[in-house]
Amino acid sequence: MPRRNSDSESEDNPRRVLDTDGDFTVRNAEPSFTFKLHDFHPMVEDENGNMIPFPGVLSPCPVPPPAIVQRVRSAMGNGTNGVWVGTVFTPETGESPASMFAPRQVNTATPGRNVTRIVLRRRYVPRISGLKTMLMFSDGSCLANGAADARAGWAFIFKPGSEGSVSGVLEQKGPDDELHAATSNRAELRAAIAALEFRAWSGEGWERIVIATDSEYVVYGATAWLRSWAARRWRTSGGSPVQNRDLWERLSARMGMCVEGGCEVSFWRVPRAWNTEADQAAKAAAKDGGSVVEYIARAGILV
Repeated sequence: MPRRNSDSESEDNPRRVLDTDGDFTVRNAEPSFTFKLHDFHPMVEDENGNMIPFPGVLSPCPVPPPAIVQRVRSAMGNGTNGVWVGTVFTPETGESPASMFAPRQVNTATPGRNVTRIVLRRRYVPRISGLKTMLMFSDGSCLANGAADARAGWAFIFKPGSEGSVSGVLEQKGPDDELHAATSNRAELRAAIAALEFRAWSGEGWERIVIATDSEYVVYGATAWLRSWAARRWRTSGGSPVQNRDLWERLSARMGMCVEGGCEVSFWRVPRAWNTEADQAAKAAAKDGGSVVEYIARAGILV
């Protein structure tokens, strides 16, 4: 486990090896806390695109009170049929992301350390949501969609500026380690997954994440179709196998991790004209990103 040297980490102190898929409890703290570790990513991508060991310090997140988790579980389908579904973000009539959300500095668990996120404006709280809410834009692009030589890219935006734009090439293999043809639907779905995989957002204290996308496929799939597909054992209403099942299951799993952190995941279908930055970044990744075979979960340190 990556760590930093400090007096409390003297070699004279006993250590315990922790299962990163389990929980552990700090019993001598006041009050006592239980922590989740399964969102820790041992590898991250450096500025040159190389995968390197995580250079920072693991910062576990307190598990939220059971009542908060139960509220989110109920809102996101209670894991029925083995899947989690997102909620639909309903804006006020005629309001755009730019009018409802704004870049703001927010506090972190580190004293004196703030980060910038796209946050619901105060005048909409609690009219729209009393939850601590942040927004991310996501989009995917596919060149020569449907052709054998199609190339696709994805992108998401979580804050203004170059550091807040994350993009990548749609991998030839999915998380199931099988080869899949590149399509625009697959790229758009991959973008939403990347946004949730990038950080354990609940660790920053967020109670609701809104993913804004112009993809009908992603919004309806994540908020409604997932439940129906799983109930039919991953068959469509016409009896055909669900396309991109590997990515839908990945998205469901990531939403489930958010549930455990007490963070609701919502989807907002927006016009393409409101999603231009993510659209341009996804197109650039599809055009210039080359070829990537293996699925890579992109993880980012605190930025």
